[in-house]
Amino acid sequence: MNFLAHLFVAEPTPESRMGNLLGDFVKGKPWDDRFEPVIWEAIMEHRHIDVFTDEHPAWKASRDLLDPELRRYAGIIIDVFYDHFLSRNWKQFCSGQSVGEFTKEVYADLERAADHAPKDAMEIIRQMIAEDWFANYRSVNGIEYTLKRISRRSENLSPIDGSVRELKNHFQSMEEHFLQFFPDALRFMEDFRRDRKK
Repeated sequence: MNFLAHLFVAEPTPESRMGNLLGDFVKGKPWDDRFEPVIWEAIMEHRHIDVFTDEHPAWKASRDLLDPELRRYAGIIIDVFYDHFLSRNWKQFCSGQSVGEFTKEVYADLERAADHAPKDAMEIIRQMIAEDWFANYRSVNGIEYTLKRISRRSENLSPIDGSVRELKNHFQSMEEHFLQFFPDALRFMEDFRRDRKK
C-alpha cells in the first residue's frame, strides 16, 4: 500500500499515523530504542499489511496487467494507483469525513508527531505536506505527476516515468481489483490489532 492507504488504516492518533508512515522509511529489526513502543507497533502494522497486500489475489491481478517490463516496479506503481482509487471511492470507506478533511487532519497529526521521526524522514514528510501530495492522488494527471516525481529519485526508477499509461489502459479492471482488495485489507488490520491485544 502507498502513503494514503497506510494512513487510512492507521488508528486516528499522531503516533499511529506517524508509525504507519515510517514503515516506508525505517529498516532493520523492531523494538530497539530508536522509537517508543507505540511507534514500533504502528511500524509493524505497516510491515504486516504490506505482506498481506503483496499476497492478495486482487493486487496480483493488477500487477499482472502491467507491461512485463514494469512488473518489477509493481510495488510502487500499483500502490500509487490504489491510492488514486481510494481517493476516488472515498465515500464508500469513509462516509463521515471528506478526503480533504482527512488529509488536513493527518498532516496536522504528522506535524504533532514530528519528534518521533528521523530527521531525513521528517524532511520528506514536510515536503509531502507543503506540496500536498495527497491532492495529486485524486486525478489521473496527479498520478502521472506523482510517478514522474518518484522516477527521478534514482536512475533505477526511471522506467516508472510514463507508467500512468497502464492506469489509463486498465482503469476499470484495476479499480475493480482495488474494490476487492481494500475491504479485505481493512478486515486484516482489524484482526491484526485484535490478535495483538489478546
